[in-house]
Amino acid sequence: MDVEIKKLTRDQQLLLYTIDYLLKWVSGTDDDSFIQNGKRIWIKELPLLAVIYYQIIKGSYKTYDYAPTSVQFFGRSCYSCNISYEGVDDIEDLRELDILEKIRLSTAKHGFVTAYRITPQGQHLLKQIPEDVKEEVKNLFYCKNCKTHLKFYMKLGEKPIIKMDCPICDESDTDIDFLESEDVSYVSKPYFIRVSDKLVR
Repeated sequence: MDVEIKKLTRDQQLLLYTIDYLLKWVSGTDDDSFIQNGKRIWIKELPLLAVIYYQIIKGSYKTYDYAPTSVQFFGRSCYSCNISYEGVDDIEDLRELDILEKIRLSTAKHGFVTAYRITPQGQHLLKQIPEDVKEEVKNLFYCKNCKTHLKFYMKLGEKPIIKMDCPICDESDTDIDFLESEDVSYVSKPYFIRVSDKLVR
């Protein structure tokens, strides 16, 4: 299925380039084959969803929101994570368009890990993504103070830590509250359904 870049929304383009950027970041190469030490590199779903959340709170995505959802952490305890269902839906849309491919593996703890990589068709579309979309992604991963490339940390423990960290200075150190559920204020009022007199006689 041939897909033109204009058929993707801006947020889908941003998501696709984010996945490409993260894959190259992890593999340490600009090679589109994403091969490291003879092995294919995939981006795990949970870190990807954490990055999407980070991009949402930074204002990158125009149509994405997030909601707390119980997620199992690498086959261990469950945590409430701020998941973007719009992001998850777009990931599945890109899969249906043969832009992404998905792999699902079992772990030693009898859990499952899902990961993604970009197909050859997706690589073709990446060449057509507008420069402003690329800059939107890149700017979030560089320290605003010293322009050093940030590091992404996801550490497990009694309380997992997810953060963007500048290796040179402390100006861009950011804790990503991916595991913090927000208190949402709301107003409620009673609602009474009107019932026809004929139904209650």
